[in-house]
Amino acid sequence: MAFSKITRIILFVIAGISLLVVLFFFASPKTVNTDELEARVQEAQHPADLNPVAPLPAVDSTGRDSTAVAENVTEQENTYAAAEVQETPVAAVKDILSGWEYLVYYRVDIALIWAYILVIITLIASVVFPLIAVISNPKALIRLLAILGGAAVLVVISYMLSSDASIDIIGYTGTDNSDPAVLKMIDTVLFVTYMLFGLALASILYAIASRAFK
Repeated sequence: MAFSKITRIILFVIAGISLLVVLFFFASPKTVNTDELEARVQEAQHPADLNPVAPLPAVDSTGRDSTAVAENVTEQENTYAAAEVQETPVAAVKDILSGWEYLVYYRVDIALIWAYILVIITLIASVVFPLIAVISNPKALIRLLAILGGAAVLVVISYMLSSDASIDIIGYTGTDNSDPAVLKMIDTVLFVTYMLFGLALASILYAIASRAFK
């Protein structure tokens, strides 16, 4: 009984955090000017060259032989190349934006991290709870094997349907959108989520229909 209450509390907490993450992902961009935010970050990380290099001075070759002119040009070029170039330091994003703007700017990363956490929690729950059932009822081992086999088939099908093409995400500048392995994994997780949602919806409709015809 106590274990059931703990499980219910954990599910409510996870559902509440998921709702907050979804609301934050879709509502937070409306609280700031995302275009101005992007412009500030781009300007800080790619500053304009405020110290342009002056052109080489013209060489007066009047009344001088070619050897002297060549030596003068070479000397000026060496001096020009040895001049110190002052580089403007690139500011970090967290130093440019406020706390809320920083969260909004990385909202896609936050959503992806929470999605990974949900996948890990789901995998742990799908293994731990059946193991508890097997310990309390050894005959449930066959059911556990069937569930694991079905989950494996679901993942394989999702992986085959997934794609490694880049996703058009407004405001996201991370490197994950160009990594085929990460894109393939994200697409696989999305297909697994869609299929699980479809199966859950189908089971609910089946339960309602079976009760109605009894």
